[in-house]
Amino acid sequence: VRKQFRYGQSVNKLQQYQWFKENNIPALEFTANPNEASEWLKTGHTVFGRKYLNASCGEGIVVMEPNEQGYHPAAICPVYTKYKKKKREFRVHVFKDEVVNVTEKKRRREFDGERDTKIRNLANGYVFVQAVDNEPVGLRELALRAAKVSQSDFRGVDIGYNEKKDELFVIEVNSAPGIQGTNIQKYLDAMVQFC
Repeated sequence: VRKQFRYGQSVNKLQQYQWFKENNIPALEFTANPNEASEWLKTGHTVFGRKYLNASCGEGIVVMEPNEQGYHPAAICPVYTKYKKKKREFRVHVFKDEVVNVTEKKRRREFDGERDTKIRNLANGYVFVQAVDNEPVGLRELALRAAKVSQSDFRGVDIGYNEKKDELFVIEVNSAPGIQGTNIQKYLDAMVQFC
């Protein structure tokens, strides 16, 4: 019997945040209410509005800083998250119920564009690095708990780490993570073991 694997069983961002909250998984604070988002701005917080609930690579994110555009969100979005400071950001690759790889988002040295540390994507000069030093305790366990939000067999769990507070929190779960480079072999090894 040939095994079938699920790839890309998408769960939108709002549903993810709701699921994390219901399951006591440390994640970004969220709201679907623009008035609550404007209260966050009033109290000095940076707010991320997401125009699209199923986007990736930072597409459709509107960054709202306090004291800009009055205090009301400049964009009406289906969900807002309160920005949380992080020194490090990881992507934990999960196949079925097993961590197959841990990568860390780091700045490319040769990147000469404007750096935005709040959105760590390729456009802002960040890449995934394979060698992860001093992996925070509990990172893999948190990734496995959060990964259950999606029925996909392949998940990339993005997790922030605030070193000062020694605090891990989930940013989002990607149900169709990019599988390239050394990730290919690691997923293949896991699939072969599963079969």
